[in-house]
Amino acid sequence: MTIEAIQILRDMIAIPSVNPMRAGSDMQVERELVGYVETTLRRAGIDCERQRVAEGRENIVAVIHASPGRDGNDGLMLNSHLDTVPVENMSIDPFDPVVRDGRVYGRGACDAKGSIAAMIAALIAHANSPERPAPIVFAALADEEFSFSGSWKLIESDWPVKACVVGEPTKLASIIAHKGVARWLMNVTGISAHGAMPQAGHSAIYDGARVALALETYAQQLARRPPHPLLGPSTFNVGRVAGGSAVNIVPDSCEFEVEQRLLPGEDGRKAVRDCEEWVRQRVGGEIHLVVTEPYLVDPALNTPREALVVRAVGEAHLSEFGNPSAIEGAHYGTDGSKLARAGIETVVCGPGDIAQAHTCDEFIEIEQVKKAVRLYGRLIARWPFSSEPVGKTV
Repeated sequence: MTIEAIQILRDMIAIPSVNPMRAGSDMQVERELVGYVETTLRRAGIDCERQRVAEGRENIVAVIHASPGRDGNDGLMLNSHLDTVPVENMSIDPFDPVVRDGRVYGRGACDAKGSIAAMIAALIAHANSPERPAPIVFAALADEEFSFSGSWKLIESDWPVKACVVGEPTKLASIIAHKGVARWLMNVTGISAHGAMPQAGHSAIYDGARVALALETYAQQLARRPPHPLLGPSTFNVGRVAGGSAVNIVPDSCEFEVEQRLLPGEDGRKAVRDCEEWVRQRVGGEIHLVVTEPYLVDPALNTPREALVVRAVGEAHLSEFGNPSAIEGAHYGTDGSKLARAGIETVVCGPGDIAQAHTCDEFIEIEQVKKAVRLYGRLIARWPFSSEPVGKTV
């Protein structure tokens, strides 16, 4: 299984699936990779279906049914995402899956094609097993890196599962909580004039500077709020500022693109309103500020430690490696919060180190992929997991 997983990983790295990172894109980002995954699964005798997410963009979903007489709705889902971040900053060939020093290099190696490869290898082994106690669903999803549209599409359908493991680079730790996010635009307007007569206009950038300082203090007060035990406080970031059109024109616009990372229970649209109110109180009414509705609101994940899937992953890790899976939180978002929103118990657990995700020389340790195949295989074989307490596994 391990050799097969590494070959699958290398094949997938060689197929570009770069997310354009913008709304409304009709590029066929995942199309070729979906074809590869579908062919790989069908060659192993596993039926699958495509889900249209957007023009040219699809999920691929496979269901391995339980043995005759055992089917039900208590199955397990494994899923991860097909798309990657852009490649412009890379110091290696992003699509040449070089193997060196016990690592596989390339864009997506860590985030998250390593997880997909390990899941497929474990799935193929399970499909050939004579004993299949519960349905197993595998889903490879589009558009995780920008707007999570693949996972939102996935939960529009009913699947015969009660729990899900999402593959992300966690070094096989169990992520039971992660932050959500709200992203929106804030526009400051001014009056344009000739740069030689700035007094005839009103600079949106000068006003924007006052807004920026207010946003800085807003971020500081967020950091003083009560923290989540695994996630810390909510955070705020000004990610992009754009203003003006030429050096000899008084700028009539200054735009901020901002985000707030949300704790479980926080409402993204309320976060936008609270931020706007804070800024207006500090800059005064003379600044013309327009705050848009958020273009992305994504929920946080907050799975209880005692959830069945958390204990199942812990037990599988203990059985395979002699110690339970570490339980952690994450500041980034994943597809997992959408599955949880649909009522499916979810934990995030996959091979690789998040420190390597999105980097100029992205790689994954081969040993991590090997361990992931074993972990997923053990988890599938023992599902449905007993509801009895498992002692020290959590």
